[in-house]
Amino acid sequence: MADPTPPAVSPPPAESADPTRSLRATLRGIGSVVAPTSAVTALLYYFGWTRTTVQATRLGLDESLLGYSTQDYLLRSITSMLAPLVVGLIAILLGLALHAVLTAWIHRTGGRAEKSTADPVRRRLLARMVSTIAAAGLVLLALGGAGTRVARPSYELYVVTPVCVTLGLLLLVYAANLYRRFLIRPKLAEAADELHGLRVIAIGAILMLLMASLFWNVSHYADVKGRVLARTVERELRNQPSVIIYSDKRLYLQPPVIETRLEPTDAAYTFAYSGLKLMFRADRKFFLRPSEHLPGPNIVLPDGPGIRLEYYKA
Repeated sequence: MADPTPPAVSPPPAESADPTRSLRATLRGIGSVVAPTSAVTALLYYFGWTRTTVQATRLGLDESLLGYSTQDYLLRSITSMLAPLVVGLIAILLGLALHAVLTAWIHRTGGRAEKSTADPVRRRLLARMVSTIAAAGLVLLALGGAGTRVARPSYELYVVTPVCVTLGLLLLVYAANLYRRFLIRPKLAEAADELHGLRVIAIGAILMLLMASLFWNVSHYADVKGRVLARTVERELRNQPSVIIYSDKRLYLQPPVIETRLEPTDAAYTFAYSGLKLMFRADRKFFLRPSEHLPGPNIVLPDGPGIRLEYYKA
């Protein structure tokens, strides 16, 4: 007679217990590459757009007149953002190296992370380090907050203010992470585990806050760059090429631009306009200013078959 007892079912392998583990690992791997790339692209675009808008406004123009594409904004951002990106990446690498050194020092006893600070002396020293990091973060936040209250900040202060806020947030988050991993009491650790859902929400909020602070940094840096470039364009306008416009129709350009009627009347071009300087060309438009009484008005001339431009060395 067959044994009615069902055969024992062996437990599934650890890997098959969570069939989504490999998928989550794959998504994390993709996100580790795609997310930073998307963030850098967004920051470059935002920097290019903000810098162009500020520069155009300072020159008395509107950014929409330039007709720049997304690629134009990205390409115009690379030269100005290269140095800050390099400095930021170097700072991240140095921070990771310091974190590795600190973690190695904490684990020097050879035990688990939670037990590696059982030594009272080591624990007190680590607590002082965490307190110092948190205090530095608070000081940077206070300095950043004070910088926002300055009515007429210098270019340097205008750029450094959001940097202080970002660094302060990073130091506070890092100090909290060290405290949670190595200094929190066992009972508090159990309570923190019960609030895992809230911790996930807090991490998401912190990441969004840091991303917002990065855009704040980029906004201030782009604003300063736009103002500097606008001043450079106006200062160097006298050294720009001189322009004579030949047109088959009267353009009604006002003095100090000089209008000359050409002979004979049946010529291809019947009017000439001199006393102009070329600022730049964008979106099939010429942006000009009078060479006298600078800065003068902006003249936007569409490129077309009815005009011809001659350029002369300044």
